[in-house]
Amino acid sequence: ARPALWNWFFVKKYKGSYLLRFDDTDPKIKVPIKEAYKLIPEDLEWLGIKPDKVIYESKRLKTYYKYAERLIYMKKAYICTCDKESWKKLILKKQPCPCRDLDEETQIKRWKNMFTKYKDGQAIYRLKTDLENPNPAVRDWPCFRIIKKSKHPLDKKSKVWPLLNFASAIDDREFNVTHILRGIDLAVSDERQNYIYKYFNWVYPTTIYAGKLIIKGTKS
Repeated sequence: ARPALWNWFFVKKYKGSYLLRFDDTDPKIKVPIKEAYKLIPEDLEWLGIKPDKVIYESKRLKTYYKYAERLIYMKKAYICTCDKESWKKLILKKQPCPCRDLDEETQIKRWKNMFTKYKDGQAIYRLKTDLENPNPAVRDWPCFRIIKKSKHPLDKKSKVWPLLNFASAIDDREFNVTHILRGIDLAVSDERQNYIYKYFNWVYPTTIYAGKLIIKGTKS
């Protein structure tokens, strides 16, 4: 309720638009609850909030794929097939993995294989960032992963799913988001997503942070 109202107050004050976006692109671990697609709008209505537009990321996969391919052709992204531990050791040493500088043709072939040939965990789509970044979480962060057996209530067929930072960055651009109000714990998202905006020569939205609210040991 707190972030929902916080956004709503800004919208009312500045005569803006309110977007309700379902970040529902994890069909394996944080599987969307089917009832939530109805319950969340009902909760917002109870709070007096009226969204101008509702966005379902799970229905926009082709849009994310389009930008993903463009970044590969721009040599700003690559498909990594290294095992998790080997990649982690290299990235902590600020060193590139062998997949990073493979030619464009190989990268596109690998990208297509994510939809057909590779199995879960065998390939990860990564964005090229500064390997000298002091935060390891920002170095070549993952954008897409393979999930063959989707538990998604709206999509059982798709096999390649975007992670939140990629999908949200694209959505913010496509839906003309001017201001992002988020918790301070998500500050790293700005740093990650700014790489995408820089590569496409886009202007990143203004970000405003809120601290954590703790009531009787419950974080909100």
